[in-house]
Amino acid sequence: MDTGKEQIALFLRRCDELMQSKYIIADTKIGELLQSIAMSDLLYAFFRDASKHFDYAGAKRKYLNFAPYGDAQKKLLFPEDPVERLAFVFCLFMEFDNKTMDLGWFLQEYFYEDGSFYESFYAFCNQVVKPFRNAVKQMFEEPSLRRPLRAPAPQEEAEGERSASFDARCIEREKKLVYSSALAPADKVDALLLLNALAGAQSIQLRCALLSGYDRFARTCGRNNEHIAAMRAELARLKEML
Repeated sequence: MDTGKEQIALFLRRCDELMQSKYIIADTKIGELLQSIAMSDLLYAFFRDASKHFDYAGAKRKYLNFAPYGDAQKKLLFPEDPVERLAFVFCLFMEFDNKTMDLGWFLQEYFYEDGSFYESFYAFCNQVVKPFRNAVKQMFEEPSLRRPLRAPAPQEEAEGERSASFDARCIEREKKLVYSSALAPADKVDALLLLNALAGAQSIQLRCALLSGYDRFARTCGRNNEHIAAMRAELARLKEML
């Protein structure tokens, strides 16, 4: 599989083709979009990891069954976490491709527009496909458009060390910062792999190993913030328990 920019470009083209297609061939276009993900090392690794521990069944119960008071039509909602949002849409596409959820039913259920599949599909593309495409584009293709990270001054790092406290929220906040950072796409994937594994790690030895790995990654990439400081403090604490 090719890990170059051309594979990201292929994914973006497949999204555009889906949005520009007619509803009657949308299933085929969704399949081609998923194939473009499978052909990219970066996208395949990201979506594999993002969806591995994602509670899709729970997300469907939460986001696919919402109907405003007095409104018989259900409304599609999305997770607030940007990585979970991508995982949610990816899993939806997988269901359409595997025929475990019918796209026509889905459009009429959540994007009903006077009974017109054309209008429903247009709304679906604008509210689901387009944000999905743009989020991936921002994450993997346009890191140079965002302001480069600035390494904190020594006194700033010390203040971060004093205010740091490590918990699950620390990991989630660091994931969001990585997602929106100017890191290269391959580095983002590596960071998210480590952080997701850390979130699920139970043993002290494994947590130490992952924290140490992320510490080395952060130093290599010049990353430093209060969440990383908290991870370093937690690593020092756990080492004393070994």
